[in-house]
Amino acid sequence: RRKMDMQKKIIIDTDPAMGTKGGDPEDCFAIMMALNSPELEVVGITTVQGNVPVERGYSNAAYLLNEFNSEIPLKAGPSHTFDEERNKERIWLSQREDMEQLTPLLKPEKAKDDAASFIYEKCKQNSGEIELVTIGPLTNIAIALSNYPDLKDHVPKITMMAGAAKTPGNITPSAEFNVWADPEAADVVFTSGIPIVMIPLDVCHQTRMSREELISIGDNPHPFCQFIKEAVDPWINIRTDLISDEGLHLYDSLAMASVISPNLLTYKSAYVRTETAGLLTTGETVCEFNESIMGKILKQKFNAEVALELDVVRFNQLFQERVTGYLRSLKS
Repeated sequence: RRKMDMQKKIIIDTDPAMGTKGGDPEDCFAIMMALNSPELEVVGITTVQGNVPVERGYSNAAYLLNEFNSEIPLKAGPSHTFDEERNKERIWLSQREDMEQLTPLLKPEKAKDDAASFIYEKCKQNSGEIELVTIGPLTNIAIALSNYPDLKDHVPKITMMAGAAKTPGNITPSAEFNVWADPEAADVVFTSGIPIVMIPLDVCHQTRMSREELISIGDNPHPFCQFIKEAVDPWINIRTDLISDEGLHLYDSLAMASVISPNLLTYKSAYVRTETAGLLTTGETVCEFNESIMGKILKQKFNAEVALELDVVRFNQLFQERVTGYLRSLKS
């Protein structure tokens, strides 16, 4: 294990659905990867509304931390988007009450902006030391930046699973889900001045977790592996269109892997903004590499490093070592 002072401090902002049937369980694999990585010190986890309503994500994260016997602070964000008008369109994200819950449903304590104030206080106390890893919509980060404008002076980097650079979206033809769920929040973050590493669908779609690999976790009789099997099964069934022999994409785990081992990916600098006024393109991440005609004329100042290529073999090794291998090795 590396010396403690070599560890990278991170806060994970996430919408984990492992524990809510039918939600995307993959955030929890990313959190497991972080918890099993000596390179990282997770100083906090904040939950945001996205894959599942925010209190369900909070409950699922609490269950996972309990399984890991972890004392990491856990805070919840609000059950609405950053922008009030947008909330009217996205209100259904907070209302999916018919989803079956496997983990005990907990009510987050304290104020609804807990996540934002936690992020600010932690980052200010450890100025320049804590990176943010966002694997859900960017609501909490935007609220924190809005409430505490000096947050930008304390955060050295944000690594986000967000957007699509040169490929189509996954929730609409132009938008990736995390950005689409709260486009105004995403644009606040992109224009914040904080250095950004963006892990878009372009590289996420190069990752695979085979159906066999997913199902094989359930071969281990350990109760946690059985829980994962029960949590993941409905997602496999919902996404059968995506689970050909190619398997599931590991969006959030790839973002986490990029924090552990940045050289897994090849990046290109870009000026990124989010479409918030589009009729058909709301939530699109417009990536200007200063290669278009207007890009060459305007020479926009780059605000993000956008990942475009992935060393798939090395990523798979890391994922199997920290996640599937770990789960297979658990003893009842």
